[in-house]
Amino acid sequence: MPTVLSFPAQARAEELASSLEGCKVLEVSFANGPPMPAIKGGCFQFATVFKAFGGQWNHARKVHVFYDWSAVAASLEAALRRQVDGAEGSEQDKQWDQDSGLRVRAG
Repeated sequence: MPTVLSFPAQARAEELASSLEGCKVLEVSFANGPPMPAIKGGCFQFATVFKAFGGQWNHARKVHVFYDWSAVAASLEAALRRQVDGAEGSEQDKQWDQDSGLRVRAG
């Protein structure tokens, strides 16, 4: 059975992408250039995170394209942190709604 070698950042990116629902990583090839790492799938809500890490949206292929695998891994880590922070935020909102403490009226 052949062994597929992957770089640590690529393996980490694949692992992180599997944690985000509907998200996957792949390599895309463009004319006259080397294959580039990309993120595809149902992770559009993290577009600003991907852009902050150098990802560029390619409308034709519907992927976020990066220059290297370490940027892909870093952006996916940030997306997972944002997802977890968002879940914690909604829990805090629920707790606030259930709190029967003093309410300050704006006026």
